[in-house]
Amino acid sequence: MGIANSLRRARRRSGASLRSIASRAGVGAGNLSAIENGRRDPTTSTVDKLASAIGVEWVPILTEGRSSAVRAAEEIAGWEAQGLPDRAYRRFIQLADDLATADAVTRVLLAVEEPDDSHPRWVDAIAALLEVRLREASAPLPAWVTERRGHPDVVWEPQRSVYPLPVSADLADVAPEFLRRGIAIERGELASA
Repeated sequence: MGIANSLRRARRRSGASLRSIASRAGVGAGNLSAIENGRRDPTTSTVDKLASAIGVEWVPILTEGRSSAVRAAEEIAGWEAQGLPDRAYRRFIQLADDLATADAVTRVLLAVEEPDDSHPRWVDAIAALLEVRLREASAPLPAWVTERRGHPDVVWEPQRSVYPLPVSADLADVAPEFLRRGIAIERGELASA
């Protein structure tokens, strides 16, 4: 559902209605609704028409098995919804690893689309992670990452295992990009094993 979710997010961010985008793209509103809701897979031609009508550009990239930040956020939200916070945390760490092994251009492309805000603290953590990984590569930060302020006055720490652990993160070992957003994930947690 990557393309379908991306189309829906792009359309909503543009402020255009489903009907107006469908009309501009020359597709039926019911067809666009089915695409956005994952009930129909669009053809490449339809994706191109919809992207043009929304005012976005689709850029194919070689990801070599890595997923975008927005895809990781969707998967994290799914694990949280299933009551599996340990898997949500592991997915976050996998994103950290994916970004660490990518070149600067790929890092930017994997970071460019803003995730939905269904789990705002996880999105804060992802924004902090992207800031760390993009700065490591001297790459530019997407606007959504720099605008994501989080809640520095309320420290949040993800649950790392099925059962909550009595040990908390050492805030002295948390990167400033995370602290500024109120996220307690230590630098060492982001290092690949």
